[in-house]
Amino acid sequence: MASTLRSARAHSTVSSRPVRSSRTHVQSYNEDSGPEEPLDEDVRSDIHLLRRHSVSLRPRDSNRIPVSYREDSSDDDIENGRGDNPDVVLPSQAPQRTYASQSTPTRPTRPSRSRTVKTRSQTRRTKRTPTKRQFVLGRPLHKRRKVEEEGNPFLISSGVIPPWQTLPYHILLDIFLRASYPLVNERSAKRNPSVNWLVDVALLCRGFHEPALAALYLSPPLMPATKSHGLLSLLAKPQDLLSINYVNKIQELHVDVETILVYKSGPTLGYFDLPKLLEYTPQVKTLRLYHNDDYVVGLPPWQMPRSKWVYPEALFTSISASSMRLYRWDWNARFMETQGLLPLMLACHRLSSFQSIQELRILHVSSEDADGDEVIGVADEREDVLSKGLAELAHLRRLEFLESSILNDHLLPKLPSNLTSLTINNCDDVTTTNFSLFLSSHGRTLRELSLSHNRHLSLSFIVGLKEFCQNLENFTMDVSMHDWSSFHDVEPHFDELLSPSEIPTWPATLQRLELIQLRKWDEKTAEAFFASLIEAAPELANLRRLVISAILKTGWRDRASFREKWIGRLEKVFLRQSTPPNPTRGSIQKKPKDLGSSEASAGRVPDEGQSPKRKSVRIANRKHSDSEDDHTPSPRSARTREAGSDYDLPATQGMCDVVVIRIDNQRPRETQFNEGDFLDDELSGDEDWNGRDVDLGGGSHAW
Repeated sequence: MASTLRSARAHSTVSSRPVRSSRTHVQSYNEDSGPEEPLDEDVRSDIHLLRRHSVSLRPRDSNRIPVSYREDSSDDDIENGRGDNPDVVLPSQAPQRTYASQSTPTRPTRPSRSRTVKTRSQTRRTKRTPTKRQFVLGRPLHKRRKVEEEGNPFLISSGVIPPWQTLPYHILLDIFLRASYPLVNERSAKRNPSVNWLVDVALLCRGFHEPALAALYLSPPLMPATKSHGLLSLLAKPQDLLSINYVNKIQELHVDVETILVYKSGPTLGYFDLPKLLEYTPQVKTLRLYHNDDYVVGLPPWQMPRSKWVYPEALFTSISASSMRLYRWDWNARFMETQGLLPLMLACHRLSSFQSIQELRILHVSSEDADGDEVIGVADEREDVLSKGLAELAHLRRLEFLESSILNDHLLPKLPSNLTSLTINNCDDVTTTNFSLFLSSHGRTLRELSLSHNRHLSLSFIVGLKEFCQNLENFTMDVSMHDWSSFHDVEPHFDELLSPSEIPTWPATLQRLELIQLRKWDEKTAEAFFASLIEAAPELANLRRLVISAILKTGWRDRASFREKWIGRLEKVFLRQSTPPNPTRGSIQKKPKDLGSSEASAGRVPDEGQSPKRKSVRIANRKHSDSEDDHTPSPRSARTREAGSDYDLPATQGMCDVVVIRIDNQRPRETQFNEGDFLDDELSGDEDWNGRDVDLGGGSHAW
């Protein structure tokens, strides 16, 4: 009863009771992510009025623990009396109550009750008193703390989150494109999770909305087929009524013909109308119509399945009507017979929409029919039509042939002479002789050369590679063969990869060199090949990636000594010794102790970039190794001599980030297996064995 009267009397005197001045100042913690707009005057006055009426109220339930947002500030120091702020008053030394108004009538004095004002941290600790620990079977005595992985470099940061939403549009677009590529897995015909990630990022804030959607619609995923119908209905709407003009965002279309165009998408949607989609996408620069089996290399022509879908005339009519300018296009003989495809190719290349093509892929185009019925006297008629079609493309720079027997002695000399990139994949009619002649006449403009799975092409053409391809930057060659026919012929059709008298030459502009599954050579030829790389090291200053996989058919002792000798040489000559600065981690700061230890171990002064002293030392070592007058051995040469290596190594190139040399005698396969592929994923079934065999009595056999 007394507590009820006391509560009623306190409630009735709230309005007349003066408010302490110390309670009117409430500290506010405004986060950076909160609103920054100023509040209206009415809202501000209402908030001030609510605070005045709420500061003097006490919680009705004494067992209720108020919500506490404890920070890593000076609460513990205040409890122990070690606060740095001299103005802070401890609870035990709190002054008596003073009222803002002295005209308030006095009341009869009441016996004072001793109250102790406690901080939030003290209140929480008093309510949550530690209890006696109970020992439970199986419970750890000491709980392990979560240890951050030291291998993740992004855990060490400055602690400041940059305002990403304020970055310019083109920078955010580039970030989202790199983070989400690719949106579709064409091999499995499925969408990647990056599609949903772009949608979530677009809904995160207003600054991310348009660049994230632009990255999504730059090359929209058209699978499953129902999504392609949804995209068509979106583009058919008036774009002025939408928040974003989706028509202008689409620049690439990659269409899986078997998944999207061949079959219906239910009884209501029906077949997808690709020509209608092209009418709503005038900004498309890349249009690829591909087949899912194009990724299977090695199928013979008589076993290659044809698609039910054929190039329709309405497709090219829509391309011309939409006034698009294509930069990339594919011609695939799966969608039309070669006899009718080549005239169509020549006619389309003369259209204005195809005149701007810079990259062209030709797939499965053969020089003769699969049954071998070829008209006598017109053996090179198809090659002439194709060469005329290629000549119509004045801006063509990148050309790729995939499983096309039409690339032969008749077509190679007639290819455009201004190509910068050439890819030849599994073309049986490309030989060492005709390809060497092609490089002598067309190799001066080439910057990229990719040769894979060509069973009649050896490595003899690299003898004149430096002379014919003076601007070559990327050179890749894969000598492994794929054959899915009943013959299973996976051996190359040349006698030797290189003859002992053929010494390779390397262009000084090379940046990437990858030679895979080199075989059909002896030990002396392989030594001459590796020696040519070491001798050309001073000229290969631009080389950054060196990958060589060779097969050597010798004894295991000779192969082991050969491997130890040449792998060590190539790594010492080409592999980068100093770690280059990572430009993507310029804003991440290291811990002071890590920074000091790393700098001390490296022997250099901490700096934002590469120190001039370190650079000058490297240049001095290179000049020192190049000079012939100075006979004083360098520290590196001393270590080399102590290890028993050669004395005649040329100047160290030391600029390659990747040097991978593999020498073995394994039989090449499409899929290489290692010891990890033979580990047991399931229980072996012997887990219940106790180590003792069952005694069958008398030592007799079980059978």
